[in-house]
Amino acid sequence: MLTLPRPLDVPFTDTSAEALRLSLDHDRIAPLAAHRIDVPTAAAPTDTESTPAEEAPHLTLTLTVIGSSHQAILSAGPTDAFIETFACLGEDGDDSSQTRPRWDREHIRHGRWAGFTEHRFTATRTHVSGDFPTAAAEVLAAGADRALTADDHLSVAFPGQPGALTALSLTAAGPERIAWLSWHCYPQHGEIVHSSSELRRST
Repeated sequence: MLTLPRPLDVPFTDTSAEALRLSLDHDRIAPLAAHRIDVPTAAAPTDTESTPAEEAPHLTLTLTVIGSSHQAILSAGPTDAFIETFACLGEDGDDSSQTRPRWDREHIRHGRWAGFTEHRFTATRTHVSGDFPTAAAEVLAAGADRALTADDHLSVAFPGQPGALTALSLTAAGPERIAWLSWHCYPQHGEIVHSSSELRRST
């Protein structure tokens, strides 16, 4: 079901798609809006049939809007195990690991994040030549259609220019794979950035 974006009384804090950077090591940034999802977990394996399975930590994924950017935060209990930041972080920031997105090419990184071991990220940039508010409305419809449930879609609209919005959708949430999508709309430049992210466990 399509829901209208939440209106925010704050201006853009990002400049353009060209200024976006990807980081997996940035700290939390205070969000303008957030949606939290419980992630199903699997019990840890046991050595013998008589040994009770170790209870896995409670996992949550929080999708947050920060300006016309986003963070996706996987938490194990009270601890943040993984943070994906896709934002205009600035060239002089203290996050040396931030990288420019390789448009239309998949980034793959391996690590250990609450049992997940692989992060995949792809971003595309589209130049809108037609009516931008119409293109932004199509973004909202796509986000709602691809969300796992009607509640797993977060969108916000910024004042000043029609079509200035950010949208996030959860598309998978299971013990072996979590996936989400984002759309960042920049009407001042006629650009829409779409990203696709996954966390996977090794088999």
